[in-house]
Amino acid sequence: MDDKLIQARVPEKLYKEVEKRIQSGMYENKSEVVREALRKMFAEQGREALREMAKKAGISEKEMLDELEKLRR
Repeated sequence: MDDKLIQARVPEKLYKEVEKRIQSGMYENKSEVVREALRKMFAEQGREALREMAKKAGISEKEMLDELEKLRR
């Protein structure tokens, strides 16, 4: 995989939270924190998009989850 560099400025409060997680051993470095945060954000956005599509199609969240469970079997 060809990793690309992203630079971002964050408020001091967020920076301190990142540092705490690294110091606690939860993450090895800032890049790990940012990658995990982005993965979670994109996953949540995907779930929300599915919910909206299901809602527009008149499908309840329960029906959608039931169908997903069938696919997993």
